[in-house]
Amino acid sequence: LLAVAALVVGAGWLLARGSHMQKYAFKRDSQKVFLGLLAPKAFSDGERRVLYNGFWGVSRHVNYLGELLMACGLALSLGWLLEPGPWLYPLYYVALLLPRERDDDRRCAEKYGQLWEQYRRKVPWRIVPRVY
Repeated sequence: LLAVAALVVGAGWLLARGSHMQKYAFKRDSQKVFLGLLAPKAFSDGERRVLYNGFWGVSRHVNYLGELLMACGLALSLGWLLEPGPWLYPLYYVALLLPRERDDDRRCAEKYGQLWEQYRRKVPWRIVPRVY
């Protein structure tokens, strides 16, 4: 179970850290290939840009998915799948991140307008692909 927990934490870290790194690199230079592997694709109106590939093509808040996976991995590392205590931490993240995602989505819609609508159509999943 500890090995599974480590894999879940590692996957979460990769999603959270990787998505932040990709977004940071895109904001610094929207033409630069991320890690020498992935050319950025973005919707643009000539003034603003919304990245829609790589990590940000998985879900609109893939970084939140990474955070949730890390919290679940930590709970798994305690070894008691049916014990409710360790799962309070991931539940806290759900309670924190779901309303925050809604607020972020509203703010981005206001800021980016039609670009955000295009992004929503291209990447329909809010946090968890094919689930939410």
